[in-house]
Amino acid sequence: MTTASETSALDPTVRFSERALAYAMGRPGYPAQIAAHLAHELNLAHGAVIADLGSGTGLSSRIFVQAGFEVIGVEPNAPMRAMAEQALAHAPGFRSVAGSAHATTLEDASVDCVVAAQAFHWFDLTATRAEVLRILRRPPRAALIWNVRRGEDCAFARGYEQLLLEYGDEYPQIRERHTDEDSIGAFFGGPHWRRSVFENRTELDFELLAARVNSTSYLPAPNQSGHAPMMRALRELFDATARNGRVVMQYDARVYFGVMHDPLTK
Repeated sequence: MTTASETSALDPTVRFSERALAYAMGRPGYPAQIAAHLAHELNLAHGAVIADLGSGTGLSSRIFVQAGFEVIGVEPNAPMRAMAEQALAHAPGFRSVAGSAHATTLEDASVDCVVAAQAFHWFDLTATRAEVLRILRRPPRAALIWNVRRGEDCAFARGYEQLLLEYGDEYPQIRERHTDEDSIGAFFGGPHWRRSVFENRTELDFELLAARVNSTSYLPAPNQSGHAPMMRALRELFDATARNGRVVMQYDARVYFGVMHDPLTK
């Protein structure tokens, strides 16, 4: 019989429920210029409606709201959704709904662009593509965004990669899932996409680094046996590599964007 904890580990809609606070505190945001870049490249007008699929705690929604878009955060996980609503409570143009990538609850042809940041690898690709084409106005514009950590830049980066490999049993498969060009091409319906990369440098003290680790769903949670040794290893890595009380975690923010091929449109 599958236990409740095992079910949570397998279900991407609930696996972050106990990590929402750490996620909001520790995860990196996204470069603000991504929003302006997509506005230019996809010809999105000021005030265009964007559906942010898997919007989580609102990290990705924030840059689009700040750029003057109307953003609908679509998030199935209640604790994560509550964090976004709290963080963006005073941001004009943001609202959230309890929905998923393949069942958004949004009306037909009601949004101008769909984005998914650090979330596409959890989606059912075929069902999500069908749902996205349903809710998008024409032309059907979309963007997939990932913060991809650089694993070889420095001693800290190399040590952190080894820590993930040692303590994250699911890490190798999650790292590769749906981030290959075949999956991205299948979502867009062919080679109808382009890629841009933005540097995203983050500096962390140990508290923020610990939150980033504790937000990661494939690493041991505080109530699991592997958590204490993992945190000891993290402390040792931090102490050995920190400069002025901080370490640098460098990301490439990769943006895959374009107009989706719609087989029903001539």
